[in-house]
This record gives sequence, C-alpha cells and structure tokens, in this order.
Amino acid sequence: MSAAAYPRRRVFMAFFFCPLVLGLVFGAFKFVTLLAHLASNPRLLGEVRGGELLLMPVLAPLVAQVAFLLPFLVFALGVTLMKVYHSPRACAVLALVGASVASLWALIFIALVVHGVKKAQFADYQVEMLVLFVAACLTCWLAARLFLPESNAGPGVAE
Repeated sequence: MSAAAYPRRRVFMAFFFCPLVLGLVFGAFKFVTLLAHLASNPRLLGEVRGGELLLMPVLAPLVAQVAFLLPFLVFALGVTLMKVYHSPRACAVLALVGASVASLWALIFIALVVHGVKKAQFADYQVEMLVLFVAACLTCWLAARLFLPESNAGPGVAE
C-alpha cells in the first residue's frame, strides 16, 4: 500500500502568499472606502488622481507580498519541510505562529521608525499591531484549513 505524497508545492504556495491575500482584501477595502469618501465629498475629486484610485487594489497586495517576503518564505518553508497535516490543533498553531511572524517583522520596521524620531513611541502603533496580528492570524488559519492535506493515518488512529 503506497502512501500519497505530501503536496509540498500547494502547501508552500498557500502559506507564502498569505500576505498577498491579506493585501488584496486590504486594497479592496481601501478602494471602497476612498471611493465612498470621494462620493460624499466632491471637493476632493481634483486632489485624488484616477490612477491612484484604480491601482490601489493591485498595488496593495504586491507591496504586502514584498514587505513580508522574507519572513513568509521562511515560514512557508518550515511548514512544508515539517510536513504538517490538517487538524484543528495544527490550524490553530500555524495561525498563531504566522501572526507572530508577521507581527515581529512589523515590529522591526516600527523599531527603525521609532529610533529616528524623538516623540515616536511603540505605544503609538498598538492598534495597528493588533489589527495586523488578528488579520494575519485569520489569513494563516484559513490557509491551513483550506490547503493542508488530511492525515492518511487511517480511521482508527487519533490525532
């Protein structure tokens, strides 16, 4: 009886492109909110160029992917090399680890910004960090839930 091969490419791509998915959602959200703001305040129509508005859903995912390229490359490689299988515990752990990786990577950028400005503090970014942690946790959980393969241990083995 031969066991099915672990789908390395599918699992790697799912976790590597988590920032892209999150950027796509964020870009669409910002596009709609900016469009609603422009519709409610017509005086701003001359200040916002159409190209900026139309490129936001395209550029936000690309910027997110580039910004988080290195940490999610390592994260996706780790998940793939460990051959993690689908279980509720694995989904929760991967969601928390992915959110922690994203938050720690963002903290590095914040530390660089705070270091150069006298009045800037880490406390100024608490809400943004919380939103980043929750959004990354949700995205990584969804990737784990949808793309991790089922365990082929059989019906009599508990996970």
